[in-house]
Amino acid sequence: MNILVDSCCDLSPELLKRTGASVAPLTITLDGVDYLDDGSVDIPSYIEAMRACKSPARSACPAVTLYAQEMERDGDCLVVTLSSKLSGSHNAALIGRDMALESVPGKRIHVFDSESASAGETYLALMLRDLIDAGKSFDEIVSAVEEKIRSLHTLFVLDSLDNLVKNGRVSRAVALIAGVLSIRLVMSDDGSGAIKQIGKARGIKAALAQMVDTCRKHTEGLAAGSQRLVLSYCNCLERAKQVQQLIRETCPAIGEIVMTPTSALSSMYAYDGGIVIAY
Repeated sequence: MNILVDSCCDLSPELLKRTGASVAPLTITLDGVDYLDDGSVDIPSYIEAMRACKSPARSACPAVTLYAQEMERDGDCLVVTLSSKLSGSHNAALIGRDMALESVPGKRIHVFDSESASAGETYLALMLRDLIDAGKSFDEIVSAVEEKIRSLHTLFVLDSLDNLVKNGRVSRAVALIAGVLSIRLVMSDDGSGAIKQIGKARGIKAALAQMVDTCRKHTEGLAAGSQRLVLSYCNCLERAKQVQQLIRETCPAIGEIVMTPTSALSSMYAYDGGIVIAY
């Protein structure tokens, strides 16, 4: 079975090898310059370009034909896209699936709406690899992953709201107040693929601590070390390591912590210093 993800799935070279996934890249446009999210984008330079960009950054989902070509490869195909509430990538994958099935009738293809992004997609890609390696059937894998999507938590804290303001995700008034008061927002998925605010704190350190405490509450009562957590970070490895340590100290149910830098698409929203966790 093949795993196909869109490029909002944060896969370091090591995780790309571990999952064996193929990646359908999105394209980000900043002031007329296109960045193909194929792993070649230099993130620090890209962040500087975003900072200098006066107009909203734009993203374009992978081409339907690209999805179809990847799905037509030998073997059944399991596809993970970012939330259909956030991007057209999921719909493009569904159209690509229909095209692939016309070319290869009888082929088994399932497109998962992750109802998440970034670390959430990475979590699902790793789960797919585990289930495939365990010898689970196509139907068993689909059932298990769809069930996980319903309970998957994705939390994030951004050090700056500037890019979300430019892209219309946060109002300028909210960002202005947050900036003046050094307020950092704790954000989450809303359970169906959109984004909601779940908390706020004075300063990035307090906001990250609040995010980790939310993880502790969500996983309280589960067996020690039984849960995997994916931590994506945007140009802030040392901060990510601090969050990793805080999770280890306060969330006993979390065992494996998989750390990975954000892709170009994820970085467009996480921006410089952003941290995303999924479990």
